[in-house]
Amino acid sequence: MTTLNTPTTLTTLSAPRLQAYLDHIGHPHPPAPDRAALDSLIAAHLARIPFENIDVLLQRPVRIGIDAVFDKLVSRRRGGYCFEHNTLLAAALRALGYGVTALAARVRWHVPDAVPTMQSHMLLRVEAAHLSHIVDVGFGGPTPYRALPLPPAGEADPAFPYRLAPAPADAAPAAFHQYDMEARGAEGWFRLYRFDLSPQQEIDYEQRNWYTATHPDSLFRNSLTVARSQGEARLTLLDGDFHVRAADGSVQRERLDAPDDVIALLAGRFGLALEPADAQALKAMLPALLSASRAG
Repeated sequence: MTTLNTPTTLTTLSAPRLQAYLDHIGHPHPPAPDRAALDSLIAAHLARIPFENIDVLLQRPVRIGIDAVFDKLVSRRRGGYCFEHNTLLAAALRALGYGVTALAARVRWHVPDAVPTMQSHMLLRVEAAHLSHIVDVGFGGPTPYRALPLPPAGEADPAFPYRLAPAPADAAPAAFHQYDMEARGAEGWFRLYRFDLSPQQEIDYEQRNWYTATHPDSLFRNSLTVARSQGEARLTLLDGDFHVRAADGSVQRERLDAPDDVIALLAGRFGLALEPADAQALKAMLPALLSASRAG
C-alpha cells in the first residue's frame, strides 16, 4: 500500500503572508474576527482575485498546497478555482482568528435531479461571533459575496440573491442534514450545489482536484471559465460569452468572437495578469473554443 504525502492545504498564513494577502485584496487588517469583517473580506477577495481555469486548459498541474496557492493567487496575481480560492481564504481567516472547517458539495447547477454528481466542490464553514456561517469564494459564476448564517435564516433577504435551504428529506439518509445553496435568477430561485456539514480531510481534496483538473470530461478541460465581482455584480466569461449579472438577477450579455478581444477582456474587466507566454498559449487555443461554443 502506498501513501500520498500531500502538503497541508488548510493551514494558517504567517504574519508576512497575511499582510501580503490583505494588501493584494485592498483590505485593512480587521480589528476583530466578527461577521462584519468576514463579509468585507469575502467581498474584497471576490473583487480582486478572479476565478479562472487557464492552467487546466493549458494542461498544467494545479497544486493546492498553501505555498503553491499563495504564490499563484497573491504573488503572481493570478486566479484559480474552488480548491485554490477557498484554501487561501481559509488560511487567511484562521490567521485572523476565525474558526474554519472545510466542507464538500455536489454541484447541481444545470444538472437534472436524476443525474448524480460527485463531491467536487470545496466550501467553508466559518465561526464568527460564536455563530456558524457558510462561506464560499470559489464557485465561479454565481457566488455569494457575503457569509450565510447556518442554520439558514427564516426568510431570505430580498436584497441578497443567495440563500441556504434545507435539502428535501428524501435527498439523503436521516443521519445526514443536507443543505442547498441557491441563487435567485430572473425566473426565481435555482440550486447551485448540495452539501452536508461533514468535515473533510485534506487528502480528499487532492483527489478531487486531480479529477477536476485532468479528467477529459471535466468542464474546466473543455471551456475557458472566468469570473470576478464588481460591487454586487458578477462578471463571468464562458469561452466567448461574457455576462454581467446584477444583484436583482438581471443579466447583460455580450458575445466575443475574436481571440484578441477575449485576451483584452481578461486583462481589462477581469484584471487577470497573464505572463506573455501564457497569454500566447491561451490565444492559440481560443479559435477552437470559440468555434465550439458558437456551434453549441
